[in-house]
Amino acid sequence: MFSIAQTPDPRMARELSKAQARLAVQEREIQELNHRVANSLQLAADMLVFEQLRSRDPHAQAALEASRARLVAVGELHRYLHEHGGKASVDLAPFLAGLGEAIARSTGLSCTTRGDNAAVTGDMAQQLGIAANEFAINAAKHAYHGRPGGKLTITARREGHEVVLTVADEGEGLPVGRAGQGGLGMSIVAAIVRDLKGTLSAQSRDGAIFTIRAPIATAAPRVDRSFQAWSED
Repeated sequence: MFSIAQTPDPRMARELSKAQARLAVQEREIQELNHRVANSLQLAADMLVFEQLRSRDPHAQAALEASRARLVAVGELHRYLHEHGGKASVDLAPFLAGLGEAIARSTGLSCTTRGDNAAVTGDMAQQLGIAANEFAINAAKHAYHGRPGGKLTITARREGHEVVLTVADEGEGLPVGRAGQGGLGMSIVAAIVRDLKGTLSAQSRDGAIFTIRAPIATAAPRVDRSFQAWSED
């Protein structure tokens, strides 16, 4: 049997080299953009603190503080989740541990995390992290009425071909007949659940409990990592 050695196509090699160079430039531009977004969010939060100190209206102060808290939360999650989005595989246990620390810093909640060693794509981990953050912000605002130290438990486990994410607080529970309903935060969660082709359930039992079930994805849907539209709630 004869074997024929293939001669590399110089033109194809040049095109591949150019494509790799363009990709490297794009990666650097993305990194720079993310640094700028993080710095801009921090600057905006500092400006809100300044305006809050100047204001004498309690309602205006409360509104400014709520806006500042959201910007800080978005900045924390932006930094943390950007490190994981796009990775081929992310282990849930260490991911949740870091996520819980970021949420605790940004919301003032006492956050406990539990996760098994299940692995998901970086983009799926990112989306679940965004959903958990929205639940946390909702708990800080409604379950604990802005009081620091409220307890929040985030758990994630694998059941067959699904990931199950549960976020529970120990507050007042959900209003009767309005489980799972809410403002922009719950709309964000609902969009994430649709993208993940999952389900969302909510119940009151010694507080509010939210559960997302989603099939483990091999290629999660693309998400908007700018967080631009989500920092307006």
